[in-house]
Amino acid sequence: MHFYKTFDKIFILSVVIFVLCFLKGAMAEEKPVPVSPAEVKSIPATPPQAAPPAIVPPATVTPATVPSATVPPVNKLNRDTIGCVLPLSGPYAAWGNKALDAILLSAKIFNKENQTSWKVIAEDSGGLPAKTKAALEQLANDKNVMAIIAVTETADASDAAREAEKWKVPLILITSKEGVTSAGGYVFQHFLIPSQQIRALVQYAFDDLNCAIFSILYPQDDYGEEMVKFFRKEVDRVGGKVEKAISYSKKQTDFGDEISKLTGRIVRSPSPAKLKTDKNEPEESIPVDFEALFIPDSSSRVKMITSQLDFYEVKGFKLLGTSLWHSPELLKNDTEYLEGAVFTDSFFKDGFYPETTNFVDAYKAAYSREPENIEALSYDTAGMIFSILEDKNVKTRQELAAGLIKMENYNGATGNIYFDANRVAQKTAFILKVKDGKFEQVQ
Repeated sequence: MHFYKTFDKIFILSVVIFVLCFLKGAMAEEKPVPVSPAEVKSIPATPPQAAPPAIVPPATVTPATVPSATVPPVNKLNRDTIGCVLPLSGPYAAWGNKALDAILLSAKIFNKENQTSWKVIAEDSGGLPAKTKAALEQLANDKNVMAIIAVTETADASDAAREAEKWKVPLILITSKEGVTSAGGYVFQHFLIPSQQIRALVQYAFDDLNCAIFSILYPQDDYGEEMVKFFRKEVDRVGGKVEKAISYSKKQTDFGDEISKLTGRIVRSPSPAKLKTDKNEPEESIPVDFEALFIPDSSSRVKMITSQLDFYEVKGFKLLGTSLWHSPELLKNDTEYLEGAVFTDSFFKDGFYPETTNFVDAYKAAYSREPENIEALSYDTAGMIFSILEDKNVKTRQELAAGLIKMENYNGATGNIYFDANRVAQKTAFILKVKDGKFEQVQ
């Protein structure tokens, strides 16, 4: 574990004065110890392209002994300290380090002009369930933090939630797993979960694109099947109709059979290479009996499918997708057939919300790179916690959890946020559209 601090002459002088004051207070046994400057303990993030504000090399600290399984007394809580459980090493280290960068930015750790009293303690989960649980216990009982932010895989989220509920410490999970907050009243979730994505997408298609009849092409995996379930439910809710739902193997590159089922006309899709060189266009487009086609898959596979639809002139409908579409790869090379396609996501760096612009500018200034979804979600998660702790009357974990539940319309980089009765963040979905070969926010 490591500590990040900004040191200069003024800070050194303040430390000397602090030590003298501490010794005097200890000898007199009268005055409390002054609050120390903000500090962070963590594994260092990947260095950005240009140097961020000056940080001394992190020091190695011997891990403390994990205390007995008891909830810490209220008077021992470190009110100005939050904990983080992040995959700072292992296969998901890039996500964890980006999340940590954003949390530090939200805490204003490196802001010389506006020094903060907030402290951030980060523990490395390595993306492993056992390490995640151990880190949660140590932060809750040994470090006595007020709240914890955790970035986990869907498979680990439930275990993390149960561990936090066990120690009665507010935990905000950044995970897409549905139903994770059922572990108890101290567990919160901040993510644009799949059901929220699909609700926003279908509502926009129905209200703004005037689409009421839909068809679906989806991969034969858990993600595809879950998205189809949510899509059908939302189409039923708005009074629309799903005409066809056709699945395909994730290993496919030829979607001729699926296009035949979709259109009712037998076709045989050519190879991707032939698509580029030998487009024998039919005399007229193939008619379809739906107004929008939903494809919940990766950007690379979406390009394969839509290019083959275009090859056979299967047109006259809107294309709808999920956050998996939000990749620069989607717009590479000739993608005129994707013009007008619509999908949802939890963040768009070029969005028109003022809070989004302010965050992107601050992040680029600090780290000389542009933020992505994980940074924006982490930044807002920490910001919500700090906004509740700004009220000095909030002194316990229970009061902090209550404050999060009562919070109304927190304006963050990812839009407006509040927690519902199940402590799941209700978020503004970014509706994105392909226009002139670029992504743009339309809602």
